[in-house]
Amino acid sequence: MAQSESIAFASAGWKAELSGETVLRRTVLDHYDQDALQILRYLVFLGVDKESAQDIVQEAFLKLHSHLLAGGERTNLRAWLYRVAHNLARTSQTSFRAKRTDPLPEQPTGSDFEAPNPSPEDQLLAQERQHRLRQALAQLSRSQRECIVLRTQGLKYREIADILALSVSTVGENIQRGLERLRETV
Repeated sequence: MAQSESIAFASAGWKAELSGETVLRRTVLDHYDQDALQILRYLVFLGVDKESAQDIVQEAFLKLHSHLLAGGERTNLRAWLYRVAHNLARTSQTSFRAKRTDPLPEQPTGSDFEAPNPSPEDQLLAQERQHRLRQALAQLSRSQRECIVLRTQGLKYREIADILALSVSTVGENIQRGLERLRETV
């Protein structure tokens, strides 16, 4: 009878471990579904080519899995993912400094908000708007651009500050000054 009790105890421990692993995987997959595309877009904006950006996104989620397995902090995992992806992108860019890419593509990337068959006039107007926006963004400081782009991704000032290793007040200042310059230019 002692043997069956030890088997039942071992089985219960195994089930608890399995359910914990399942919850961990579900957490990572949920964050992947919610944030992977936005992080990818952010990385492309930073000037990372699309293939490298996809690799960085995958690596960020692998690091998230390892972080959670190690019992790491679970609060604000979205900001944590952006910070990891941002740091990986910076490391990638410094190691491949000779390889430059245009941070904003010249061709429209297929926005969900465009009409299915825009007229030639609408296409020309959209291209002109993109060109003016591209020029205006290029005139901003790197920090202002990054803060504005992360804010457009729906991140809060505190999350942006964590990602870029800035103070919350600096993030607010960068966003305010950047938006003022964009209003003047565009």
